[in-house]
Amino acid sequence: MDLSSFLTEKTIKKINSWEEKFNVKIIVCSPSKSRLGVFIPKRHDYHLIKINNNLNKYTFLITLIHEIAHAVIWQRYGRRVNPHGEEWKAQYKEMMLPFLNPEFLPEDVLRSLSNHMINPKASSVRDLELSMILKKYDKHKSTFISEINDGDEFYIDNAKRFVRMKKLRKNYQCKEISTGKIYRFSPLAEVKLI
Repeated sequence: MDLSSFLTEKTIKKINSWEEKFNVKIIVCSPSKSRLGVFIPKRHDYHLIKINNNLNKYTFLITLIHEIAHAVIWQRYGRRVNPHGEEWKAQYKEMMLPFLNPEFLPEDVLRSLSNHMINPKASSVRDLELSMILKKYDKHKSTFISEINDGDEFYIDNAKRFVRMKKLRKNYQCKEISTGKIYRFSPLAEVKLI
């Protein structure tokens, strides 16, 4: 797989060595709405990693290393350990460490990712600060529900219309305009103002 439009030449060399060492095939594919990437254990002769093709180069790198760490843990432990347990966290930290460097990441991403790596979550999307910083590097600019005001009306991809009511502890309470049903939205929910 040619990763040159997603990664730097120096990064590609390291990733290619991991592909070979851990028997992984990387496929860049159409975006999934539910995840940035996925590790699929060996079904034929290799493990498969699928990464969304709409990620900026920093999100792509972080997601790819996250998934390769799954391949390493799978080879060592199979199903005997939690997919995002202590073994995976240690492996992910070890693999990410060489990239926590201004040579690979801009200062704002580097600072936030370094904090994230203290206790990495199952997804970088669950780290609000890191996600917001990474989104700044996307080609298309998004508006997040956390950036609009209570009372603002918006719609989401499925064309349902909502009004933002209030901030809860983490999420935002919103009301669907046509039905009056109440929903909770993640602070990173992408919305389009009406």
